[in-house]
Amino acid sequence: MPPPPRNPDHRSPKRPRFPLSPPVPEEEEEEDDDEFSDVSANDVEDRSDESADDEEDDVEVVAVVTVAEAQSRGYLGSSSSSSSIPSSPVKLNSTEILDCPTCLEPLRGPIYQCHNGHITCSPCLPRVYKHCPVCRMPIGDIRCRAMEMVIESSAVPCRYAMYGCKETTLYGDQAHEKVCLYTRCQCPVTNCNYAGGYKEVEAHARLLHSWDVEDLTPFVFNTPQIFSINLARTSRAVFQEEKEGDMIVVQTFKRTNAGLCVTVNHIAPLSLGLRNLSCSIAKLNSFTTLRLGVMVKRIQNVREQEEPIEDFLFIPDYMLIDNHLKMQICVGSEFKYVHI
Repeated sequence: MPPPPRNPDHRSPKRPRFPLSPPVPEEEEEEDDDEFSDVSANDVEDRSDESADDEEDDVEVVAVVTVAEAQSRGYLGSSSSSSSIPSSPVKLNSTEILDCPTCLEPLRGPIYQCHNGHITCSPCLPRVYKHCPVCRMPIGDIRCRAMEMVIESSAVPCRYAMYGCKETTLYGDQAHEKVCLYTRCQCPVTNCNYAGGYKEVEAHARLLHSWDVEDLTPFVFNTPQIFSINLARTSRAVFQEEKEGDMIVVQTFKRTNAGLCVTVNHIAPLSLGLRNLSCSIAKLNSFTTLRLGVMVKRIQNVREQEEPIEDFLFIPDYMLIDNHLKMQICVGSEFKYVHI
């Protein structure tokens, strides 16, 4: 019996590698990395570019999720993760790194660095003749942009936070401190070293100095009051308003040639929200009166400074009979006593 004819395709049929499965939608095929499909070369190239972009996005998202998940599960504490999250505040152990190493003042832009990385502020460049004070390399051509960004984003509490201020300012910015409502003031009473916020100083004076009329004299707004200063004992007279507590200082300065200068000041910060005061100050003699209407200047402490150059009452020698200076003062709000 003749053998059966041989199959021209003598190779055994291949078995499929994977079991047959129902067709999968295109969206699921792109997400499943284990699926293979026959695509053209252009499609493979385009898809590889898209997958690379997707992988980069996935890495960023995973990183963020991983940190957040670690914090939520307690793997990372708030202090240890502060360097991982840019928006978290950073606490410096010392603010000296924010100061210029040459003048020791707070750094302000532009900030320059030498080739070795040493920095200095722009006002110090002419002082060091544009040579680094550390390594003597030329300096002044390279800006330290990173340090400038650090300075611009460094917020610190107000220096008067101990007296109650809640404001935060950029490091080295003194604009707020000059007008801060909680500026440090000093008690104007002679031989008293107490210092604090102006309201604290007023409370301190009322509590500890009100019993001594020679050190602290009470007064009432818009009420003329006669007083005297014993120039042999002191050069100032301190007043405190009975209701509001405002403290007024009348200070005398002996001129080098002849005569006496008298100023009137208010112990208070330079804040815009506080009311302004004006006063009428007069030197009384038997047949002569010298009078000055002036705005009361705000000061934070009394200094034995040189004679003033403006806003003072000048008393000539012929009106100074002895060491007892007899005068009259009247204090009011705003410009009431400027033009008398």
